[in-house]
Amino acid sequence: MSPLQWALLVVGAVAVIAIYVYSRREKSPPRARSAPHAAPPPPAAPGSDQIEMFSRGGEFDELGVGKPRRRVAPSVAQTPAGNASAANTAAQPAQPAQIEEKLVAVLIAEREGTAIFGPKIHAALRAQGLTYGDRRIYHRVDGGRTVFSVASLIKPGVLDPTEAQSFSTPGLSVFMLLPGPVPPETAVGDLLGTARALARQLNAEVFDSNREPLTAASERAIVADVKAWARQYDL
Repeated sequence: MSPLQWALLVVGAVAVIAIYVYSRREKSPPRARSAPHAAPPPPAAPGSDQIEMFSRGGEFDELGVGKPRRRVAPSVAQTPAGNASAANTAAQPAQPAQIEEKLVAVLIAEREGTAIFGPKIHAALRAQGLTYGDRRIYHRVDGGRTVFSVASLIKPGVLDPTEAQSFSTPGLSVFMLLPGPVPPETAVGDLLGTARALARQLNAEVFDSNREPLTAASERAIVADVKAWARQYDL
């Protein structure tokens, strides 16, 4: 692919992921770690927790709409032992644990830089057990919750089965936001394995966020990065 084609595809992928992630946050409050007898934290001010999307370097960049969000888990304030007056005083909120969400994304592009047609795309997605749903794109669903999603590289990213006959795209974006409904290591393994399987079915290649072909070494690096992130929060 030419640099111009890549630039257009990456911008489209960033826009698609940003729209989906932001809409997901708009519809549901942040999930907190469970703690006994703890009240959930108050909602953040609108727009204060929107995330930026990945750049060529795999980091968040100016194409997004804010700073990386931190999920806040409530905790129970402790009453000093043997202090009767403290026992009668309203519990003061303790410092919450914070989880900074992590975006993982890879791109799938047709080997010759040409279009992949709708019927072939939908057949491949269904063969991988993916479910069409929210935002008119496909998802890996576990217990009713999204593990990762697949969208067209061309914004708005829609992959509507009813439009398959008239649809084509140069590739797909496969992305997820951690933490999710399954352990992070399991989720990233599923995402990478599914991306490779889709690429085989679509005569395509998988690329990392640096727009480099996904090799065994770069795949291990993505998994190691997710593991390191998960260890910070005992996930």
